[in-house]
Amino acid sequence: MTRNPLTADDPTVAAEFFDGRWYQKGRNATTRDVTAAHDRLNSAVDRIRGQRSLSDEAKRISVARAYREARDTINSMRQAETDRIEGARTKLSRQLFGHVGEADAQTVIIRRDAADRAAKLTNRVDAERALKLAEANGDSHMAQAIAAHAQAHMWGEVVGTYLASRPQATAAAEELSSLPDTSDPGWRMGQAITYSLVRPSELEGISEYQVDALADTVLDG
Repeated sequence: MTRNPLTADDPTVAAEFFDGRWYQKGRNATTRDVTAAHDRLNSAVDRIRGQRSLSDEAKRISVARAYREARDTINSMRQAETDRIEGARTKLSRQLFGHVGEADAQTVIIRRDAADRAAKLTNRVDAERALKLAEANGDSHMAQAIAAHAQAHMWGEVVGTYLASRPQATAAAEELSSLPDTSDPGWRMGQAITYSLVRPSELEGISEYQVDALADTVLDG
């Protein structure tokens, strides 16, 4: 059995192993629920096909309903995964480059001014120079604004310089860098494959709109 580092210090931590790594249970999407949705659909379709009392059209309508339920369930899982990743990215970015807690009016103005000046930096070299100057002057607000701007533009070296003097932020930075880019075409394709659903043969050759219309058909009797 692969050793679970999450429970080494705390055996009460719920965890699951997939894709070659241990993860805290519930923090990462797995294919387990997707597989369960597939299995439920297949079982439902088998039951419908075996009901001799139903006409072929009634069976097709029932299959459409079962498919729609499975499709919508899986689509919700897919959206939930994307939302979880983006939510984690926002939280970690705020932790590393944003501001937590209340601030007085003067501080808000200072932060806004710093963000405006950081936004004018158009390349990594200038951002690196400005960050070092801000650090040398003890201007934490400007340094943070530059780091946030660099993170948004994926200027890794600038972000690295900012984090190098803040070892307490290492864990959050590593977690942030491990998050996938949900706008990346490759990642989106992989996600689409993971959350795909094969249609029963009764629904081949029609659009999703037509599937929904068929599922909404009222059965006589």
